[in-house]
Amino acid sequence: MASVWLTGLALVLAGPVPALLARARWTRSVPRAAIVLWQSVAIAAVLAAVGSALAAPEALLRAFFHPEERTGLALAVAVGVAAVLAGLIVARLVVVLVLLAVRTRVRRARHRDMIDLLARAEEVDAGGSLRAGTVLRVLDGAVPFAYCVPGRVGSEGRVVVTGAALQTLCPKELRAVIAHEQAHLAARHDLVREGFTALHRAFPVIVRSREARDAVALLLEMLADDAGRRRVGDDAMAGALDAFASSDRAGYGPDVVERLERIRSCVHGGRALAVGTYLAAVALVVVPTITIVIPWLTDALPTVGVR
Repeated sequence: MASVWLTGLALVLAGPVPALLARARWTRSVPRAAIVLWQSVAIAAVLAAVGSALAAPEALLRAFFHPEERTGLALAVAVGVAAVLAGLIVARLVVVLVLLAVRTRVRRARHRDMIDLLARAEEVDAGGSLRAGTVLRVLDGAVPFAYCVPGRVGSEGRVVVTGAALQTLCPKELRAVIAHEQAHLAARHDLVREGFTALHRAFPVIVRSREARDAVALLLEMLADDAGRRRVGDDAMAGALDAFASSDRAGYGPDVVERLERIRSCVHGGRALAVGTYLAAVALVVVPTITIVIPWLTDALPTVGVR
């Protein structure tokens, strides 16, 4: 029975829950807590899938063999199948994550080298607001644009802005943009993105959804927006986003418009909502463990000789 519950939980956490959570508007108020909740959903889904793989052979053993027959070859086959199924799930996730990490870092290293080669030599006044461990690079470009490129472990990250951004943004707006990108670098938001991208690729196509990956990406941008707002105020952060969104060639989509509306409406989450979200994140992992996994282990372990 535990395998059925865990399979159902894994399917729910991989499909309906992300769909509902991605449409929720309250997450905009507490982006940090909402990201933790998304991470908890992902962890709980993986644990449920692994638990289902471990529990299914044991459930079949109980269904088709009498208690005195659940030994010897039948027991060895059940344990072996469970180990293989769970191992395949974990191995697929690990392999996808490692390959993604390696390819991302190779591509990122080339990107950093290209930025350093093409960047302008002049200094920018906003550079004085840079934190230690960050390098500002200015690239020629007719479109207002800004992004960041994380550095290697122990090396400096890059904050990149175009010449059009320097011409379009006022000093406070430019500082807001730099604070936004530095927040990404300081909190290593790229690692959070990598994790959800790996999960998206590792999940079977029939249950795969982009909603979790896309929702977390937007929440990370909102979290970085809040860093810019704290540094220079709502007006400067909104002005910078408005300048980017107003450029027809910038390629910004509805996400920027949503972020802009959030700042202009002065959305700030309350402590109670944040605490409740963190508690829900913990409950997603703890409750299934207590109500499903522990009772199953209590019954299953004696079957394999563990008392």
